[in-house]
This record gives sequence, C-alpha cells and structure tokens, in this order.
Amino acid sequence: MRHDLYEEKRKDITKATEHNRVNILVPYDANGTLITCGTFEEGYCEVLDINDITNIIYNESNILVGPKWNEKYVAFIAGTKSSRYLVVGKKGHDKSAQDNRYSVVTLWNTLDSQPGGIFSKIIQGSYAIIESTLRDVEFVDGFQRVSPSESYLFLNTKTDNERKVLVLKMDSSKERKSEILKSLQASTIRCCSDKVRPVLVAGTDIPSVNDVIWAGVFSSQNQEDPENSALALYDISNVRGQVKGFCAYGEKLCDSESGGELQPLSVVFKYSSMSAVAATRIESWIVLSIGTRDGQLIKLVLDEKYTPGCPTVLFKSDEERAVFPRMHFDPVDFKHIYIALKKQLRRVSVIQCAKYSTLKDCRAAQDPLCGWCVNTHSRCSTQDECSDTSWVSFPKNSLETQLLSFQMTENSSRKITLHLFLSLESKGNPAFSCSFNKESVNLCDGSDLSAVFPNCSCSFSDQMLYTGGLKVSATVTVEDQKITEMLTLRNCSSITDHSTNASYTQCVQCVSSGCHWSSSSQRCDWTLGPGPQSNIKDACKHLLSQMDYKISFGNSCLHRMSENTNYFCLSPHKSFGQV
Repeated sequence: MRHDLYEEKRKDITKATEHNRVNILVPYDANGTLITCGTFEEGYCEVLDINDITNIIYNESNILVGPKWNEKYVAFIAGTKSSRYLVVGKKGHDKSAQDNRYSVVTLWNTLDSQPGGIFSKIIQGSYAIIESTLRDVEFVDGFQRVSPSESYLFLNTKTDNERKVLVLKMDSSKERKSEILKSLQASTIRCCSDKVRPVLVAGTDIPSVNDVIWAGVFSSQNQEDPENSALALYDISNVRGQVKGFCAYGEKLCDSESGGELQPLSVVFKYSSMSAVAATRIESWIVLSIGTRDGQLIKLVLDEKYTPGCPTVLFKSDEERAVFPRMHFDPVDFKHIYIALKKQLRRVSVIQCAKYSTLKDCRAAQDPLCGWCVNTHSRCSTQDECSDTSWVSFPKNSLETQLLSFQMTENSSRKITLHLFLSLESKGNPAFSCSFNKESVNLCDGSDLSAVFPNCSCSFSDQMLYTGGLKVSATVTVEDQKITEMLTLRNCSSITDHSTNASYTQCVQCVSSGCHWSSSSQRCDWTLGPGPQSNIKDACKHLLSQMDYKISFGNSCLHRMSENTNYFCLSPHKSFGQV
C-alpha cells in the first residue's frame, strides 16, 4: 500500500526576484510557530503560523542565520519558558574573522520583546557567539534536554594532523544569553577501542530519567572495511572542561584545554556504512532504529545493561538509496518511524509482532513491544492490541536468559528437585501446567509436581541420576501454547572431565546441568535453593583462556563468544557481523 504525500499548503516569498534555498527549518512548539530562514537577499528569515504556513507573523531580510552553502548545520530552540533562543551551529564563514576566529554557534532571539528584538544576536555590547580558531568544522547533532535544562551540540573538526569529534554543552536554564555562553563546557569524544573512527555521522538523545545518554554513529571513512562504522553509547552528563580552539566571543584565551575525553559506555553495533540513528525507550529497554547508506533500516534492542539483541531488518530500499541522518518516530504511538531517502519519505513500522505464530517465536524475537495475547486471541501482539485478556510479556533481563532454564537441589530425603523457570511475565492469570517425561514415562506427578506461573518443580529419586546423565523431556503449557525442551541432568557432585582444559569444561557442564559452580574451590555442587540458572559466560569466564565456545541464545540467533567478548549474531539469511 502506498501513501503518497500531496501538497496541502505552499509558502512562497512575495515578489522574490531570486532563488531562495531554505536552510533553517525549526518548529517553535511553545508559541505555535515555524522559524524558517533561507538564502534570499543575503539571508532571509520568517516566522510562520505552524498551523497555516501561508500566515506570515514576521519576516526580516539581510540576516544570515543558516549555512551559506550546502553544508550541515544544527538548529534548535533552547532556554527557559520566559526566554527562549534559536541555537544555530554551522561552519564559520566570517569575511573578516578577527584573530583567525570564526563564529560557529550563535544564540538568536526568538521574540521581539527580548533585548535587541527578534533575530538579534547582540548581548550587552557584545555578541551571543561561540567562536573557534578551527575553520573546518561540521555540525552533526544538537538538542536541548528539558530536565536538566542543558544544550548539547556535536561536531566534527579537522586539522592538518587529525580529525576529532567534539561535544559542546551549555546551561540553558540561565535567563541571559551571556550567562548561557559563560557556562560553556566541552569534551572530545573517542570511538572505538578496536580501531579509530574519528568522524561522527549521526547521533540521537536517548530518553532517560536520571542520566544523559547519547548514541552516536562513528565512521573510519574506509569504504572497504565491512565494519567501518560503529554505534556507541555515551554518558554526556560528564562533559567538563574545555577543548582547544573553542570559546565564547571576546574571551582572550581560546587555546586552553582541560578535562578528560569521553569514552563509550558500550559499543553496541558495528556494521558497514551506517548513516542514521534514532532511539526510543520502553521502560528499561532501549529500541534503536539504524539507517544505512545502502537503504536499510535496522532495529536493535538493548536491555538495561546495554546488552544488544539480534538486529532485525525492517526495510530495504530497492534502489539502495542512503537513509538520511534525521529520522523521527511517530509522536502518537512510536510504532512507526519516518525516514527520508533522496526525494522519498517513508513511514515504516518498527513492530513486527504479527509475523510470529507461536509463543516461543514471539519470545525469541526479543522485542519489548511484543507479547503473547492468550485466551481468544492467541497471537503475538502489542499490549494495547490485547485488551480484556492476559498478555504474556518478556522480563527486562530476557536478552541474557533463555526462555527455559533450570536448577537442581538435593533434598535430605534422597530426592532431587528439578526447578524449571520460564522467562516470561504476565498481565493476568493464564492457564499454566508442566510435565516431565523420561522416555514415555512421567518422571513425577501428584505432590511431587508443582506448577505456578511462570515456574515448575519436579521431585524424583536420586537413584535415577546415572553417571551418563538422565535425559528428561520438559513440556510447559501456557493456555494453548506448548514449549518442550530436552534436559540432560547429571549428578552435580560427580561431574568430571579429563580433557586438557578440564576445569573450564567441568564448569560449562556443571552450569548447563543446572548445578552450582564454585569459583573458589572450582568444584561443582548442588544448588542451595531455587533460582534462575547461572549464565555460563559469567560463571565460567575466569576459566576461559583463548577458547571459543557456542551457546544457544533464544531461538533466533547464535552468539559466539571468546575472551575479548565479541558477539556474532547469525540468522539463516544473513550474518550481521560483530556487535
């Protein structure tokens, strides 16, 4: 289905004698206007009614606010309710730059009632400008956070010797422009440890309550490298100090440098030629939408520890057109995202719940927006599509846990209790049951079997655990959905192995058998009580020495891990490389 866009309102400059190229377009939501600037008459700006752009509220000529040529820029509204400014970051083109300093960031008035009037950059006999001694700068991203009220601008710089990515930070809670400029802080941003990627391609703020988390796409500019771009997360609340070559207008010292560099909290994805990124948060989950130069839109989910799930391709351009850096989620439901490719604007769904036909596949999709709608619907859906019935969803740690996990405890009555844990949560009370079979015979029933969503337990004689292990078929039923896993149970206290890497092999066998591995004594024993199954990666990492191993990761992908903790997501169709 196509939803072509048609022109509803058109705004032309009256009696214009020359071409006007719009280079600034900023919605001013607080007063219902749209600020637009262009190249007509050495610079031309208008304030339009955002609901009717043919209604001109104000216009001014001979004022160069936006970039002079086809260059990147950043523009947004910043300040307090009583005093808001248009912040514009762009490459400096001053005709007579004093002391080789160029205007790169300007704070413009947005109201005629402000000192100097609308579109004034004057402050107390000076200018509301941040200067730079560097001519070659390129602004990529910028925004104001509401709480705390802070403005951030991200830019690339280039000298004869090196390229750098910088972040500028200002306190937007100040009333006066002069106070905002005096609050200027700056840091250098580095990416990454495996190789230098010194060019910022795109960035986005990640909604957070306490922290200021930002995601950036960095490039090595090597088109032959299949991992020439990386997506990294940073805590930018730690921006402190100064960077060489940036200062407020009129400051004598512009070459001092202080403060540390920002290093990534996590590098979550490496891929070929990423070109755009947008983010939204769903409780503790972060959902990233990533655009590429060959026209792909990729979805990546992160948990609260910034652990990535497997990437999913949501869209692929037939003509391999690059996805533009700016992408916007639909403000109504965040289920769709708007992307631009050349002269094309597309609305793409970021949710694909309906494609999964079973509870197991729905859980394996690792999508925090998807859950299983039980009872009459019995389908994978979003919660708002599952009204008046139970909705089974996935806990916040589900990227690191399998759907089914188990542990074993030894009772004093010479019985073993097998505890089975289902990595699911429920809004409601779905019908739930479990069964455990050895070949075709029930392993336990009656009082020896217990099932309370989402956990089960089964008690049986310890004589059934032979040296070779006991194979058990465990089946969990949630309403009409059945999930079956084959479990291999072993006597925890007698797990042995005579390979050259015995300790590590024993640890893996111990944990995968639902037993407890003691890192201090390097022995396997029964678990002390019911609880989620240990993670092999965490329990055995101190024994791993340049040895690769494989584990099942849900049912949708396989992760390969080694000492440097690199991850590989594989699917039947395509490898996404290192994450």
